[in-house]
Parts: sequence; structure tokens; C-alpha cells
Amino acid sequence: MKIIMYNTVKEELPFVDEWVAKTGHDVVNVYEPLNVDNVAQAQSFDAVTTQQTTAIPAPVYESLAGYGIKQIALRQVGYDVFDLPAAFGQHIRLSNVAAYSPRAIAEYTLTQLLNILRHNKKFDRAMATGDYTWAAGGQAREIYQMTVAIIGVGRIGTALAQMLHALGANVLGVDPVYRAQNEAFLEYTSLDDALSRANVISFHTPLNDETRGLANQNFFDKIQPGTIMLNMARGEIVDMAALESSLLSGQLYGAAFDVAPNENDFMNQKQAVADLPENIQRLTQLDNFYLSPHIAFYTNTAIKNMVEMALNDAVTLARGGYTENEILR
Repeated sequence: MKIIMYNTVKEELPFVDEWVAKTGHDVVNVYEPLNVDNVAQAQSFDAVTTQQTTAIPAPVYESLAGYGIKQIALRQVGYDVFDLPAAFGQHIRLSNVAAYSPRAIAEYTLTQLLNILRHNKKFDRAMATGDYTWAAGGQAREIYQMTVAIIGVGRIGTALAQMLHALGANVLGVDPVYRAQNEAFLEYTSLDDALSRANVISFHTPLNDETRGLANQNFFDKIQPGTIMLNMARGEIVDMAALESSLLSGQLYGAAFDVAPNENDFMNQKQAVADLPENIQRLTQLDNFYLSPHIAFYTNTAIKNMVEMALNDAVTLARGGYTENEILR
């Protein structure tokens, strides 16, 4: 079988080669995201895989269907890049990799929470100027003193809850799906109750009609003063103007984001700081805001699993088979 792999990054190539040697299938790499300008390269292929944060518009599915391609296997968790009605209208089957390494993102979230609690950004900036005093950063808090609300208790949220519970934190879970096994390390509750009790809020939800703009000004008005906010999910979940206002007013003690609504304008690129979006320039100047370039997933285990699982699913779906990773209507 011939598979075209869009938006390949160099770290994926060794795992692609291993998979090809193991399975005997052919993979051709394209180093740009799947879009209307390069979809024609998929002609003569049997299956497609991609990973990207840019949307895949309706004409792409029409073209793929015309080439006889029946699926797209996404090498990531979030599938908001798909136009689901357009894909299903062309009888294109879709899959994602929902569990390539939940621990990778959970561990990074925990890392950033500890950075905020220990004032590491303040200390780093002070030490760069020769200031090695304790007062440069300030006194820290310990994680067992925290009540953490995890909004979205899927695989990633569950992994984070287990880590936090092991460290002594009180963990609240907000999710429409109840999983009884999680009661051992978290308490399920409503969103309003969680916001009134938590001093840390961490988002681990997909981006959909229910979560887009969830953290708006009304949301921020409900949180406790001095709350910490963590977002390693999708930028569009949080109103960035309300976030910035809350950081400046002290309503938020600190925040760490691995995503932003406008991230395609600057993430995974090199540019002058002056060319960054204005709100990103302002936010990154704050001592209590941490921004990373969408790297929470970025571990050797995750990359290997993303490649292998997506390629396996591409073959399975192209052959009309079943995979638990299929995105259904």
C-alpha cells in the first residue's frame, strides 16, 4: 500500500523507516500541511496521514474522494482541524491518535505548574542580571496545598490527576463522562463548584462548540483570586484578553499556556520578537505567564506512537477495517 504522509517532521523519519521495514508498505513524505494547494500530490496513493494545526477545508475532501482515497489518519489528539460534515459528506473516514502518550502532556503540565509555584521565571530573569537573592523570586507554595480542577478528564486529564494525587494535591474533575475508576484519585463535581473551590485550573478538553470560548470573562469572574491557570489543550478555549486582564489585576496568580488562538501566526517559526502578535509580546513580558511552542506532547515515546498508530490506522481504514481511533459522526 502507498501512503502519503503530510507535514512530516524530521523526528518522525526514523520511526517511519522502522514502520516501512516492518510492514512492507511505502510511505512518501511531504513536509507541508495538507491543503488545497498540495492535495493533488495524493493522486495515485491509497491512504493519507497528516498532523497539523491548520484547518483542512472542504475542497480537500472532495479532491481526495475523487482520487479514490477513503480516509485521513491524523497523527495527533485534537481533530478540530477537520471539517467533519465535509469529510463525511464525501464518505471520507477519519481517525486520530487519542492516546499516543497521555503522560507526556500530563508531565509537562505538572512541570509548568511547579515552575509557577516556585517563581522560576522571576528567579531566572533576576539571576541573568546577577541578582541571586531569595527576594528576587519570592517564597513558593507547595503542591500538596493546592486544590486542582481538571476540566476534561479523558486520558490526559486522568494521567495528570493521578500524578497530582500522588503528590498530595486535592483534585477535582469536571467532565460530562463519569468514570468510576477515577474516584480513587479525584472528586467529580460541576464546573461552577470547581471554579469556586480550586486554586489551580487545568484544561484538557477537545475544542468543540461546548468548549470554544469556555473561559470567557464570566468564567474568570467566578474563579478565586490568586488562581493558577494551565492550558495545554487548545488556545481557543480561553479568551486571551480576559486572561491578560486577570493576570494584570492579580485575579490570576499565574498561568502557563502551550497553545494560543493565533499560534499558527508564530509557533514553530523563527522571527524577531517585534514581529510576534502584540498580545503575545505583552504576555511573555509578564513574570507570571509562561508560554511554550505547543511542545507538551513532544517526547520520543509520543512521536513514535503517533507515527506507528496513525500509519496502522491509515492502512486499516483504507482497507475498510475497524480501528478504535476512528472519529465517528
